[in-house]
Amino acid sequence: MRGIEAALKILTEKQNGAIFASEALRKLADREKMKAPDITLASSLIYIVMRKRELWEKISDDYLRAKESLPPEVYISVITGAGGILELRRFSEGVLINGIVEYLKSDNELAKYAGLVNAVLHKIKETAADKPEKFKKSPTLEGRALWAGVPSWSLPVWLKTWSRQELNDLFSFMDLPSYASLRVKPGEFNNLMQLLSSQGIKAVKSDISDAIHLNESILPRKLPGFSEGLCTAQSEGSIIVASLVKKYYSGTGLILDMCSGRGIKAGQVLQDLPDSQIECWELSGNKSNSAVNELTRLGVNQRAIMKTGDALSLEPDKMPSFVILDSPCSCSGTWNRKPESKWRMDWKKLDNFASMQKKLLNRAVNLCKPGGHVLYITCSLLKTENENIIADVLTNNPDCMEVRINLRGHSFRKGKPYGLYILPSSAWLDGFYCALILKR
Repeated sequence: MRGIEAALKILTEKQNGAIFASEALRKLADREKMKAPDITLASSLIYIVMRKRELWEKISDDYLRAKESLPPEVYISVITGAGGILELRRFSEGVLINGIVEYLKSDNELAKYAGLVNAVLHKIKETAADKPEKFKKSPTLEGRALWAGVPSWSLPVWLKTWSRQELNDLFSFMDLPSYASLRVKPGEFNNLMQLLSSQGIKAVKSDISDAIHLNESILPRKLPGFSEGLCTAQSEGSIIVASLVKKYYSGTGLILDMCSGRGIKAGQVLQDLPDSQIECWELSGNKSNSAVNELTRLGVNQRAIMKTGDALSLEPDKMPSFVILDSPCSCSGTWNRKPESKWRMDWKKLDNFASMQKKLLNRAVNLCKPGGHVLYITCSLLKTENENIIADVLTNNPDCMEVRINLRGHSFRKGKPYGLYILPSSAWLDGFYCALILKR
């Protein structure tokens, strides 16, 4: 299967159901035995559409009449073509248009729309090249949000967290490429740098953390030293927030990771603190199994207890002196790297997340031993999931107080008034929020 056809198929399926595009592409590529260049083209087109879907819809709608009467496959073909024409680098617009038209012609029901799509896409090619730049320079925040790929429904909640000037900066960050960063096993920095160099992989040390920056995205299993546990592909923002455990952990007592996911942060904590023990809770059985595999790869699994279940009802083996709560959230700080997540969100889901976050954080402080700490983390940049949650929990738990996290630099911004934001200000940083609570 060719890349254009695969992208259109997956984007149509995503429009009709709740599939994950990356997982769907992997399955399709395996089933159809797709070649590497076609997989790359398909993933690029899917990423482009997911990243700025509303922008491509806005531009395409200027060239369409009665779009409501078009079958979903046809409309998806138009916005995919628009995004590819206006943003895809080093690929012929003519080849892209022809591929889309041939895809429609191959279906008896859609073939009658092939001429319309061909005409619209050629018109976009000829007259719309400067339109994305006009949105980028728009005098309105709504226009710049379209260019940045920020869903229109979410703009009011962004304005409750950030000033308009701050949003201009954040929207600019969202146009940055996303490259891989690596966490290195303690004591293995020089060894890993030599291994990377021997494979022709360019890498440099970050100036704000212990992360290594690559100038590309890469599959983790293809990294030299990965199978031996020397390195882990991990967003630099994630590395920074997880490093706070090492800084504030007292050195005694159980560490509880309440929502451990695939075990990336737990692995970092166990590597950073070689005498520590961690208990990991995860609701998803698949993620829990992945966490076991991850901790085994790193050689730290014997110091970890893994439990699968709801963090609101599980009980720890003993009272923890440090609790990590990397809470489920809107993932708005990672929308640039993982754009499909933002189109799953709306006001109702955001409210549901906030309600869950309050329950989880109240549980975390109740479980924590007096004198211990709770580290609250989200990959969200929205106040409703961050400072508002901390304020609510501190009000309801007078035995708790915030501990100021002192990280300085242009990539860090103090919360208003609680916690700290890590801004997605480079190709290696996703947006994160963290706040540290001391239980007296």
